[in-house]
Amino acid sequence: MKRRVPLMLLPMIVAACSSSSPVRLPDGEWGGRNMKLIVEEMGASGSFKCGARGRIDQPLTLDESGAFDLPGTYDPAVVAGGPRAARYVGAMSGTTLQVTVSVEGNVIGTFQLAQGRAASFDVCNF
Repeated sequence: MKRRVPLMLLPMIVAACSSSSPVRLPDGEWGGRNMKLIVEEMGASGSFKCGARGRIDQPLTLDESGAFDLPGTYDPAVVAGGPRAARYVGAMSGTTLQVTVSVEGNVIGTFQLAQGRAASFDVCNF
């Protein structure tokens, strides 16, 4: 009887070991044209063209297809009123990340970022 107890537990042990934990976007700098994203364990901060800033205050956890859809903030810096509620929708493929940033349903931009690459910013014309 004692030999059957470990065998009875085997399916539970296998199930516990095979359950995958959430995968986070790798920490560090992700850069591209007009956006820099600094990813940390508990969120990310973004820099955009013309001094705009953004923030995501939760881990950037990827779903099984390598995508995320998270709330955050976006502060255009040139408009009074401070940070606004924003949506960050992204998908990672290899070391490339595509991120679309929206505020109040309006797309601010879609950015192509690469892990470890420095961002470049266009000149502001205002």
